[in-house]
Amino acid sequence: MSRVLNTVSGSAQKWLDGLPHGSITCFSDFKIAFLRHFASSRKYQKTDHCLFALKQGSVEPLRSYIKRFNQVAQDVPSATSEILMSAFSHGLTEGEFFRDFIRNPVKNFNEMLEKVANYINVEEAQAARRKADKPPPSTNRPERRAPQLPA
Repeated sequence: MSRVLNTVSGSAQKWLDGLPHGSITCFSDFKIAFLRHFASSRKYQKTDHCLFALKQGSVEPLRSYIKRFNQVAQDVPSATSEILMSAFSHGLTEGEFFRDFIRNPVKNFNEMLEKVANYINVEEAQAARRKADKPPPSTNRPERRAPQLPA
């Protein structure tokens, strides 16, 4: 047991120091108590349900949604290409991309990513055009003069 005392640190050391004296008599006791206490800190593997819970925001750009989706998808190793495509489309807001995705289905997730990339390019080009067409805020305002009475 003295080896364990020398190798734990931080919150594990605090926990161990707080145990009643004599409550740990062997490594098996330590293992059971440790796992019971720190089980909530364990990182659990995400399931397909996490993917279906993702929704694109009403004004969220496609780039942002696919980025969030891919971050969660990395933690769901059991998800097949079909599940990924289904979950992704389930979370899409209605719009041009959603309609095209339904009208022209893709064969696999990689093909879908290509389609998403093309639409992201269009979205970003449209946003850049809107920004360029918007007149800059005027900084040269004409000076207001008080009306003058005729002489």
